[in-house]
Amino acid sequence: MELTPFEFTPEQKAFLESLSRRTGESVSALIAKALEGLQEHERPGRMHGNSNSDDKKESPQKEAQKPIWEQFADAFKDVPEEELNCLPVDGAAQHDHYIYGTPKRPT
Repeated sequence: MELTPFEFTPEQKAFLESLSRRTGESVSALIAKALEGLQEHERPGRMHGNSNSDDKKESPQKEAQKPIWEQFADAFKDVPEEELNCLPVDGAAQHDHYIYGTPKRPT
């Protein structure tokens, strides 16, 4: 096995050392596990910017090009109707009340 030297930030190093103490695994073993997770996450054809034809998700750049109302529709598509019915009908007009707890403004 060839060793590849690289540097960690102090925060990364502290995290790895803390996790190593908690789990009893060596830092090398933790890094190996993390790399295995990355390998499982990446599908063939997606590395180095190649797109897989099975990949139906849009890139973040294409997502940002959608009009805002479509982005909201996508974000709310899986919210159950009962939850949507619980939202206040005056949320836009009284947003300070719902966000910051200020008294409602007269309407």
